[in-house]
Amino acid sequence: MQLCIPRVEITYKRDYIFNVLCRLKWGHIKSIYETRSKDNENYKRVMVNIDWTNKKNTEDLKELLLRGDYINIVHDRTTPFFWRIMMSTYKGSSS
Repeated sequence: MQLCIPRVEITYKRDYIFNVLCRLKWGHIKSIYETRSKDNENYKRVMVNIDWTNKKNTEDLKELLLRGDYINIVHDRTTPFFWRIMMSTYKGSSS
């Protein structure tokens, strides 16, 4: 499945994003792609390919995303900001 974090500040590096996602223990992160935001040069869009684990909590999260909902992740407790994670709508995404 391909996930999308549509708005990430450009100051956050790929390693940081990878480590945050690994701490969630949702599954194996296969790849992370970054693209510049078209609207604002201070942000980027992050696409994440993941192989989910077969645990009850991850099945519930995956179901939530498949319904078109999103998950908010507080990645840095020193700021009031969060990342919104949703299933990618990119036509080439794989499940």
